Amino acid sequence: MFKKISYVILIVIALPVFAYLVAVYLNNREVAYPTKDQMQQQLERSVQWLVDNENVILQQGNPMLWWMLYEAEKRSGDARLAELLNKYFLKYSRIKDSGWGPLFGAAPHNYLPAYSVDGLPYYNKHFIYSLNCAKSIADDLLIVEQQNQPGFCHQLNYIYRPACATHQLMGINFLSVQNCGLLPDIKQVTESLQGDIRLQLMLDVRLVDVYLQRVLMLLITGAVDEVKPVWLQQVLDHQLEDGGWGDFVSLIDLSPDRSVGFSSRILSLGKEKSSYHATPQGVLILTYLLYLETKS
Repeated sequence: MFKKISYVILIVIALPVFAYLVAVYLNNREVAYPTKDQMQQQLERSVQWLVDNENVILQQGNPMLWWMLYEAEKRSGDARLAELLNKYFLKYSRIKDSGWGPLFGAAPHNYLPAYSVDGLPYYNKHFIYSLNCAKSIADDLLIVEQQNQPGFCHQLNYIYRPACATHQLMGINFLSVQNCGLLPDIKQVTESLQGDIRLQLMLDVRLVDVYLQRVLMLLITGAVDEVKPVWLQQVLDHQLEDGGWGDFVSLIDLSPDRSVGFSSRILSLGKEKSSYHATPQGVLILTYLLYLETKS
């Protein structure tokens, strides 16, 4: 009896481990690079999703997501993206005068008091500091200065956050793009974070929001050659039928509207649906690849 129970326990443990190892293999196998025609067709579908859901996405003022569309429009010249951005700037008319302004070409506020970022998530505080080269913020807030260190996301308080490294690299990249001169070893910090993200892409097989974010960050920080073709193909394969991307991948259907699947919380109940948080990342990935030689 004890042996039978032991075998059952062994099988219960072995099956998920085997399934994971197969998933890791599939996520890192050699495949052909996606064709330009494929990427162009899927970019078209994703931009159309944005247009079709204009009223919904304009209710979401997250400047980082709109910056992704801003960058995509700069590269592609897509008139539909330009129109969406015009409506965003009309609705959020003060965004260019705020600490987020440099995202959209506004002059940085080189001095910003620490209280100006009160209430923001730790990574947004770092973004504002980096976009504005606002040394004053890092001088007063240890959490901001800590994010200039390559091991920040290895701390116990942050290691479980799947997007920590991508957020941190985004802030470091803004320091570089803005030529702040506040981080002498910025190249080494960037390369360290890129290494962390490559490892995450190899081992974290969930095709959810953060997967797109990892691919995007390697692309825009100059590590294009480090992005495996299979990772790009995975992104393309997980575009939903309506043209968007989401933060849930169904594994076991329980009903037409409910499944067990991968999410940003590892496993959860939900259903696959496009979101405005994931879709701009997919749009910028495809635009970046299609207009790789276009200078920002």
